[in-house]
Formats: sequence, structure tokens, C-alpha cells
Amino acid sequence: MSMFEDRRGGGGYRYRICASVTGTNESEMARAAIEGEELGADLVELRLDTLEGLDAEKVREVLRMTSSLGIPRIATVMPRSLFGGFTGGPAERGRLILEAADQAEYVDVGAELGTLLPEVLGRATKKAEVVLSWHPERVLTLAEAKKFVEAWPGCSVYKVAMPAKNAEDNIRALELSLALGGVRRIVFCHGRGGKASRILSPLFGAEWVYASLRAGRETAPGQLGIADLRKIREALA
Repeated sequence: MSMFEDRRGGGGYRYRICASVTGTNESEMARAAIEGEELGADLVELRLDTLEGLDAEKVREVLRMTSSLGIPRIATVMPRSLFGGFTGGPAERGRLILEAADQAEYVDVGAELGTLLPEVLGRATKKAEVVLSWHPERVLTLAEAKKFVEAWPGCSVYKVAMPAKNAEDNIRALELSLALGGVRRIVFCHGRGGKASRILSPLFGAEWVYASLRAGRETAPGQLGIADLRKIREALA
């Protein structure tokens, strides 16, 4: 998005940091988002699933309270099965994502929506940029990743987050990201063993890397803090 600064490393790649923030109420989440921008994040992921009593009104209020941010917002509703706090069903999750799409610059739509995915994607892509995310249980092959992208055309970014079961999985994830050149993507491994792929993913074409505000505020295993990633970005420039 041209209205936002495009930070590039010395090799021409973009190394953007996305602060993933939480909050039990609207004000708390808005303050966390503002702090993320102040700490130097290039985007902010609003983890709406952490709001107590999440409903459409709370979604609208969080986005209203963060409308003055100078960085893009990614609205996300993650289920408990994927490191999130949302306990409702797919239909309710889809409605909340579509509500967020009315105001957010990006919405994260999970492939696990199953049969509801075509409808949610069709409506969301008309309102906001869509990050189509998939959390498979193992590192994908290139053929599987390409099939995923080709099956759902029209999304802005394709995100694949896989568990790191060993050090080699990081290498496989980075190779996969590199091989998907020409597609806006985010490919990495999560978990403690996946930190290397998180850190290096922008060098292999990832649109951004997810970060916590600081240690102890992680929203997924393996996340580093904004300050640490900024130091790494500066060292790589």
C-alpha cells in the first residue's frame, strides 16, 4: 500500500515487522497496537480472538480506535486449535472476519474454514486485502504449496505456517518460500525450533515477519520481540 513506508534491506528485499497484539478489551488492544507502532513495527496484527465477549460491535470499536495508526492493520480471529482464543464455530468466525474487512487494511482468513472458505473469501476480497493462511501439520512440498495458491486465486498474500520438528525444517521452509517467487507470501516454521525461519523469511521473499511487543507477550510459539527483530534487520541491511 503506497500510503505506508516500504522498508527495504540493502539487498533490495523488504524486511517488514508485524506486531501481533492482544487485549482483553477494546482499549487494551488499541493501546497495544499504538505501542507496536511506537516500537517500530511496520504493520500490526489485531488478534481479535483475545477480546473477552468478542462480537461484531467489539470488532468495529477496535478498528475505530486504531483508525489513526500510520501502519496497516491485519484483523485476525484465531481459533484455540491454532494458538488463539476463539471458541466459536466457523460460521461465527467468518462473520467476524467479514465485519473486520469493512475497516481493516488486511484480514487473515484461515483455510480451516472449510466449506465456508469460498463464500468468506469471495466477500472479504471485495472489502480488504486478504491473507489466506494455512497451518498444515508438517512442512509442505513445493507441489502442495503451489496447489494451495492455485486453488484460491485472488488473495493478496498466502501464508503457510508449519511446525518445525527439526532444524532441517527451517531450511525446507525457506526453500519453499524462495520457490514461490512471484506470489506474495509468508512461509515459515513455528515453535521454538522455527525461530531461524521466522528471522530469515523476509530474505527469502516473505512479506513480513510476525513479532511480539516484547518477551512474554508472544501470540504464537517462536515469536521474537520487535526490538530484537529490528536489531537483526539493521545487521542484515
